Amino acid sequence: MKKLIVLITIVSLIIALFVGNSINNKKNATYKPKGEITEEMVTNATNFLNQSLENPRFTYLDFMKEITLDYSLEPAKANLTNTDLIFDQEYEQDVVALTRNEAANYEVNVSEAGYYHIQLDYKTATNSLNNLTLSIKINNKHQYSDTETIDIPLLWEDSTKIFSTDTYGDESLPPQNLITDWQTTELYNNTYDTVLPLLFYLEEGQNTIRIENVTSNLLYVGELNVVSPTEIKTYDDYKALHKGQPVKSLEYINATSYINKNSSFVRMNALKVPSVKPFDAVDKKLNVIDGLSWDTAGHELTYQLKAKEDGLYKLAFHYMNDKSDFSVFRTIKINGKIPFEEMKAYEFKTTKSGNWENETLSDNNGDPYEFYLTKGTHTITLRAERQPASEAIRNIQLIIDHVNEFSLEIKKITGKEVDENRTWRLTRYIPETDAYLEAYEVIIKDMVQDLDEYAPNSYNSATLSYLQKAIYKIQEMREKPDELPLYLEDLSGGSGSVAQLLGDSMDRFSTQPLYLDGIYLYNDKKLPKPNAGVVKRMGAGIRSFWSTFTSDKYKLETDPEVLEIWVNHPMTYVDIMQKMADSDFTERTGIKVKISVMPDPNKLLMATAGNQDPDLALGLLSYMPYDLAIRGAAYDLTSFEDFWQVAGDFAPGAFVPYVLNERVYALPETLDFHAVVYRKDTFRALNLDVPDTWNDVTDLLPELQRYGMNFYHPIAGGGSQKWFYQTSPFIYQNNGKLYNVEHYDSDGITTAINDPNSVKGLNYLSELFTKYSLPEQVQIFYNSFRYNELPIGIIDFNTYIQLKNAAPELVGQWELAPYPGTEQDDGSISRWYIANGFGNVIMESTDKPDASWEFLKWWMSTETQTEFAYTLQATYGPEYVWLSGNVNAVRNSPIEKKDKDVILEQVKWLRDVPRTPGQYMLERGISNIWNSAVFEGEPARIAIDKETIVINREIERKMIEFGYLDQKGNPIKPYTIRDVFWIEEQIEAAKDNRG
Repeated sequence: MKKLIVLITIVSLIIALFVGNSINNKKNATYKPKGEITEEMVTNATNFLNQSLENPRFTYLDFMKEITLDYSLEPAKANLTNTDLIFDQEYEQDVVALTRNEAANYEVNVSEAGYYHIQLDYKTATNSLNNLTLSIKINNKHQYSDTETIDIPLLWEDSTKIFSTDTYGDESLPPQNLITDWQTTELYNNTYDTVLPLLFYLEEGQNTIRIENVTSNLLYVGELNVVSPTEIKTYDDYKALHKGQPVKSLEYINATSYINKNSSFVRMNALKVPSVKPFDAVDKKLNVIDGLSWDTAGHELTYQLKAKEDGLYKLAFHYMNDKSDFSVFRTIKINGKIPFEEMKAYEFKTTKSGNWENETLSDNNGDPYEFYLTKGTHTITLRAERQPASEAIRNIQLIIDHVNEFSLEIKKITGKEVDENRTWRLTRYIPETDAYLEAYEVIIKDMVQDLDEYAPNSYNSATLSYLQKAIYKIQEMREKPDELPLYLEDLSGGSGSVAQLLGDSMDRFSTQPLYLDGIYLYNDKKLPKPNAGVVKRMGAGIRSFWSTFTSDKYKLETDPEVLEIWVNHPMTYVDIMQKMADSDFTERTGIKVKISVMPDPNKLLMATAGNQDPDLALGLLSYMPYDLAIRGAAYDLTSFEDFWQVAGDFAPGAFVPYVLNERVYALPETLDFHAVVYRKDTFRALNLDVPDTWNDVTDLLPELQRYGMNFYHPIAGGGSQKWFYQTSPFIYQNNGKLYNVEHYDSDGITTAINDPNSVKGLNYLSELFTKYSLPEQVQIFYNSFRYNELPIGIIDFNTYIQLKNAAPELVGQWELAPYPGTEQDDGSISRWYIANGFGNVIMESTDKPDASWEFLKWWMSTETQTEFAYTLQATYGPEYVWLSGNVNAVRNSPIEKKDKDVILEQVKWLRDVPRTPGQYMLERGISNIWNSAVFEGEPARIAIDKETIVINREIERKMIEFGYLDQKGNPIKPYTIRDVFWIEEQIEAAKDNRG
């Protein structure tokens, strides 16, 4: 019997091991393309998904599938029909000036119907930074969706190629100048899905072309021509036409010596590696084009090169592609034209981590291409491309659109909560369920099949791994399509869902980072080795290490004649600030300044105690100026006669935390804003209205929750401790207050959260979660918004930037709206919200207060803040957005106009909390009230009464500590609370006095 039991146990273990291995193998299964996915299968799948969408996209790639090109069409010049023409002296023709939503109208007569390119002459205003976007209609129609987002590039050049050095001897990026001459461009959409320009269908005879400026920057447009597409010859045809002899030469063009570029975001970088040049082991030298900045399709650099004589030359590039397991692509133009077909989206293979390669432009067999150049100067242009992956990106977007709509249909059937104990028969309600999943699988497999040729590890490439995971998840769903409601999060709702995996894949395929060190023009010469040898690398390392002992590069010295300024911002910001101060402020005033990164802003008080503090401290968190002021370490800015005139450029509510007894101790350096963000695609699919008030929000919730969605309130983010900006806006929107200000001698020694209006606000806040079921905890709203779990919510500035730059699958699918308000008795809507940015202080210990005030006025002036915002973004990229505390500078900032309008409207309602010595306990007490009401079920009124006692006791203790009350609680000296309305009164009074 025992032997039988042992035998059964062994057999069971073997079976379990076999089954376990099978399951494990299945989980680790990787799709291996075998050519089984045909073009017909993919076409049928994409057509099927498109036809089942309520509002399918019709992109340029879809448009291109239906056309046949004619390369013999006659060109034609269009006529401007606007009546508001102006004559441009430089252009010597009539032109139209277009501001936002204004249009230029053309008429053109073509002799033959067909598909034409459009060439447009344009000139931009000097204050532009971002490319402009146009909308184009042919005969009053958008021929495809891309015509609503036509990109008009701006040309830039460095102000100098002699790079200046900072205080540490490192080379700094030069200012960039916008080239404002008239330009001619052919039209592309803003994602540059194709190497060649967009085509438009024109009918035989008269056609109208309407070009509308949909951005806020001024644009001048002039002549418009329609031209036939040009057939680009192959290399064999090119070689047959260009006979010549190989030229023996070796010319090197450094990557930093470009003559112009069409994006200010493409920038140089200083890599301290001996494989690039110039190189210095101690000081940073600008030596390469930064691949992280040159990663967007359509961005191009143009170089000038000189051919010593007529003949055939080879081209090579010293580059690094550190993209994970995948190639990147560049189109090569000579003198503005693609010389032959093989130069369209040329492949630059991935390089090993940290390694550089010399890529001689060659065919698939490794035979170099030879370019015929005449003696003299030529240009070479490299443009980032994503066309090899454009079809995959388009299909990813199609599946994401379909998954979102399909998921909503499922939620309409299942409701908010999916019953896991129910036997689901989804195909009874949506018979196409398995067909949808099969279409997803076919399309994604086709992507892997098409793109694995660009990956050194083929279908096992890290870049393709998300697609592989998506295939596996879909295959699992197809095994039991009826039970899909139980696994809906795997399709669209959560981390690792098919929708997220596809969105991440889209981002990977779209980005095209390429580090470029230099270009070789040569023939019959041997190129230098792409990477420095071991000896050179070791020597550089030893020299760099030795310099840490011998160099005084980072030695700190204090000059008593120089304004010492500490800044709580990254070094990249400080570099720009120092340059601007040297070239403008010091030049005009003669006051020298030294701007340094602040070691630790929390140790500023310690530096003051040790007499080591600076003259000014910039970029302090909003609570810090008050902490300095109450300890006598901050300078009273109201002692300057023109302070309230200067304050008129700022949001009044931003000053509130900087006030101590009617004196102001800081200027707001940056702002924050809170606004609603919502998914346009979801609201359109469910036919929902965007809420304007909190009553609208609660009316919206049942419809959202019916589909398992919800509204995000900021209090759901973060940990258990809730801050004022999360808890207190309802107090202000309901006309409540945080402090009692009727005391006969001193305000602010007791809290007013038990005031009826304050109670009303706090009670409503808790009811949103207890009565209306808002989510109490959300780890990262950004992710929940992407996954469509929370298609609407309140965001701050940081989340706005994140959505703008890190959610490619949502481009055009979301929008900002005003912060929800509370309707008042008179019908008006109160939208108060609590937020703030950084503040700037002058230290009390400074012996140069007037010079410090002059600098602070200069730094926070509209002109300086506008220039800094543009320079920062132009230098480091679109994610570096500076939201200045100066409201006029915000109006001038390079933020999209429709978003900026919402932000500026919200800033009017910014209102921070007045500070007192015990306000931290008030903040903690309100947090405790919400936690008790929501998580413990305690009535808000009872929680408020309990916390009021604790808060008042702590405020009294701190008032005694700082000398405002004696030990018995009697006033010794007044403590005055001032709110936003007092700030507004002072600013208005200063305007009246100035007037």
